[in-house]
Amino acid sequence: MAVTTTVARKSPSGTDPDAPVLLGTAPLSERSRRLREDVLNDAAQFAEQALHFAASFRQTEGEPSREVRVAKAVAHLFAEMPIRIRESEILAGWHPNSHPDEQEAKAIEEAQRYLGRQHWRSYVSEGHMAPDYPTVLHLGLDAVLQRISDGVAGLDPTRPDTPEKEAFYQASRIALEGFQSFILRYARLAQEMSEQAEDIARAEELKEISGACSRIAHAPPRNLREAIQLSWFMFLGLALENGVSHHCFGPGRIDQYLCRFYQAEREAGTLDEELLDDLLAQLFIKCNEFSGPSMSAVILVIGGRKSDGSDGTNELSYKILETADRVRMYFPGVDISWHQDMDPEFVGRAVTLLRNGKGQPSFFNSDVIVKGLVRHGVAYEHAVDHLPSTCTETSVMGRSNPCVAWPYVNIASCLVYALFGGRHPIKGTCEEFAAEVGIRPDYLPQSWVEATEGLLDGDPHTYPELKAAFMAVLKHAADGAIAQCQADLYLESVHRPFPLLSCFIEGCLERGLNITKGGALYSFIQPEAVGISNAVDGLVAIRTLVQDEGRYTLDDFREAIRDDFEGHEDLQKAIRRDCPKHGNDVGWVNDLFGEVAGGWCDLIEGNTNYLGGPFLPGFLGWTVWIRYGEMTPATPDGRKAGEPLANSIMNCTGVQLKGFPALVLSTTKLDQSRGLGGIVFNVRFQADVVEENKGVEGLKGLIAAAFDLGAFQLQFNLASTEVMRAAQESPEEYADLFVRIGGYLVPFTLLPPKAQEEVIARTELGL
Repeated sequence: MAVTTTVARKSPSGTDPDAPVLLGTAPLSERSRRLREDVLNDAAQFAEQALHFAASFRQTEGEPSREVRVAKAVAHLFAEMPIRIRESEILAGWHPNSHPDEQEAKAIEEAQRYLGRQHWRSYVSEGHMAPDYPTVLHLGLDAVLQRISDGVAGLDPTRPDTPEKEAFYQASRIALEGFQSFILRYARLAQEMSEQAEDIARAEELKEISGACSRIAHAPPRNLREAIQLSWFMFLGLALENGVSHHCFGPGRIDQYLCRFYQAEREAGTLDEELLDDLLAQLFIKCNEFSGPSMSAVILVIGGRKSDGSDGTNELSYKILETADRVRMYFPGVDISWHQDMDPEFVGRAVTLLRNGKGQPSFFNSDVIVKGLVRHGVAYEHAVDHLPSTCTETSVMGRSNPCVAWPYVNIASCLVYALFGGRHPIKGTCEEFAAEVGIRPDYLPQSWVEATEGLLDGDPHTYPELKAAFMAVLKHAADGAIAQCQADLYLESVHRPFPLLSCFIEGCLERGLNITKGGALYSFIQPEAVGISNAVDGLVAIRTLVQDEGRYTLDDFREAIRDDFEGHEDLQKAIRRDCPKHGNDVGWVNDLFGEVAGGWCDLIEGNTNYLGGPFLPGFLGWTVWIRYGEMTPATPDGRKAGEPLANSIMNCTGVQLKGFPALVLSTTKLDQSRGLGGIVFNVRFQADVVEENKGVEGLKGLIAAAFDLGAFQLQFNLASTEVMRAAQESPEEYADLFVRIGGYLVPFTLLPPKAQEEVIARTELGL
């Protein structure tokens, strides 16, 4: 019997949700089916994590080292938190689920308030990465402990940074030994359960779990089972150190670092295919333990290149696709790291997976991303290990602190401010400029605040004046974003060390520095431009209707925007019907897009962040394009106040497109290797586009063509308007309907109504 879809009556593609779409995909085993149902029913955040951290922080009040105090809190958590092995599990390690009663909820709230007073909170985006699985699987945890000892032994007592490094190494040892003890707790629990088990087969399974946990708590794994078990514990441990959920950590390039174990067992004749299927399925299932359906992501990557540049696709790459088809849950997202030398058969299998209606996988142009990373000083052999941090931002597995999507800058609002001489069109002031373009005003330099007041000298009256004013406002917003990043990275370095994570990120132990103090080999921060397509279409409309045709004036645009186009329907109609639009391959519009998007990159690139690494500009909208749309007045592209902004570099919603090729040609006017902060290319195709093999081949060809032109990323929505309307009418019946928005999947029924309408309104293309 094939795995069932739990809620939706039919899949978005119209296919039978029970039927595997990939040939050779076996159904879930009975125990993995039970685990899947348990996780679907129980998944929730672990709010009690705050109780454990607060208890430890209270015990260590007055101790001088912040890092050591945090490490003791991590060790306390690992020692005291509940553990559990379900009857259906062969992969140990449980993320507890919180379902607090009223009294427990009050205790959690009090603990959270106490931790807030201790400044234990995030100041920049955290997580959004994968640790150095390959090194830990190769060496084992005791060898990591030895690295700590070697670091301490190598300290020069006369150097000024030695006291800080000593505290770092002390904290790292406390956290890592606490993590090892956590794994050993599971070894003991599994042994106790095996002794009590009435079923002989289950008793043997529990003994195997106990033995695996006992070994990997110290030594490197010997086989696939132990390797998958240790990698899961690493993921789980880092999530628990960071907070109450997964915090967008992920399995990383799982087909690469597990492949040597797979090949060794196959060559030795010891490979148990059924066990491997179960282990991979349970790894996928357990990625959903951290919370119920939400607007978030856990990502793994398959394919890509090896460090020598050859194709990294292997047998496990295919297995991962099959596991995704078999399990069909929200997490983990499966991303394909595409390159020009990738096996066409594998690309075809990946495209075929879209038939099951779950929106997996998405595709990333590894060659473009590697080019960008190398330009920023990342070694090629490291750059090939790039990951989308959650949506489409960039990290390097096990070697980077990515600090993704920080902050989001409202580019559409920058154009509106430029049109109104540096003032808000309704309020008539610039006092809230920072907040209205997405920059938190705390800690901004006074010089930047003062410059906001005199940024522009009155309203522009011609298109060239407006364009110049817009670029000046954009530069000011970018400067503010950079200033906020520097302040936030400093505060993060003071208040928010992660001693366990620092054991698993290359550079930290070698440098004797916590990851939040610049210990990682590569430290990025990635500001995002939101609504850039609205700005481009607004400039196009003004050039067309004011400068080229003389039908309207800038004063007409200003009056219409103040009135939210009420009483100005003629102008709004002219904007929508008579003006060319970004996304339709109009030469001068493409050039303007390249100028504006490239201008954003010019303003962000070349700056050095507080941790010594580069700023990586991006164009990711996550779900912010919805919220920013709600707070942004009407814009010159004809958009009314409150409507969502464009969600990345594609066309604005509602624009009728000539087709997929025109859209790609328009957006690749920007060298997309510059957009390492994340670019989303979110294309909606007709729901039945890949039901036949001819459609699979057609879409595979479009992917190759787009990537040959330099596109950064591609993801596809195949949900029909009919299905999405049905989900609006009966959301409880479509809880597992997923759609692509800001770079990853979200449950359609969790989107606010305006966002649902935006997804439905996207142009539906054919091949």
